[in-house]
Amino acid sequence: MGVLTLSLGALTHTIVDIPGLAAEVGIVLAIVACFVGFHAVLQRRLRAEMLRRHNDVAGYLFSAVGVLYAVVLGFVVVVVWQKYDDAVSNVESEVDATGNLYHVVESFSPGLRSQIRGGLRRYANTVAAVEWPALAAGRDVPETGAHQLENVAYWIDTFTPVNWKQFAAQQAAIADQQRLFDARRARLIQAVPAVPSVLWFALVVGALSMVAFCYIFGVENRPAQLMMTAILVGLIGILFVVIDEFSTPFSGSVRISDDGWVYLQQHLPDVR
Repeated sequence: MGVLTLSLGALTHTIVDIPGLAAEVGIVLAIVACFVGFHAVLQRRLRAEMLRRHNDVAGYLFSAVGVLYAVVLGFVVVVVWQKYDDAVSNVESEVDATGNLYHVVESFSPGLRSQIRGGLRRYANTVAAVEWPALAAGRDVPETGAHQLENVAYWIDTFTPVNWKQFAAQQAAIADQQRLFDARRARLIQAVPAVPSVLWFALVVGALSMVAFCYIFGVENRPAQLMMTAILVGLIGILFVVIDEFSTPFSGSVRISDDGWVYLQQHLPDVR
């Protein structure tokens, strides 16, 4: 019985796909190069003396727009990070609930105990082998796991205890099964991207507005101005990557591992 005494959720960690993340950074660098190149073309066509006449007014507007956009962008980053952190905690809760439920039915009759534990083993196998790859690929999760849990819940709810020990075990099992259902439902909801299309549109328009202000400033040192444009575009691009990755906790280059489920899959059959 001591095989699963540790917190199973503690096995959950973040997987970082280095090649995928490097590709995203490469896309950001390509975008930076495009914006800087376009700025360099504008510098040749527009005289700095003409642009410097409007630096004071443009500076006030840039500050106002920059503060507004920074607040919105920072808020979105915090929201998606909170969602990712909640998803990690929820996965830990779902794994722990499965392990606890597997233990708590020890007092049930042997036939029913074997039936419930077999259903939980099949559920762990389904999550690790079917659901996690589907989540990682952004596909819909099959209903197989839900049906397996429904069967387990039915067996627990229809069990008739014959002594106080079995009655207490049934009540604990019902609590664990409810926690398991809630955690599974939350996991499927959290797999949906947290940033809607309209918000992405607003973020992109805001980013273009910020870059446009860089273009209308007149600076004598043109290479320095190009460097400032590159830094601004690169920073916004990196934050976009962060938002995109953390808005989908189970897919992308940064995603939640299935180590807890793999551990269950491997060790549940050894529990007696």
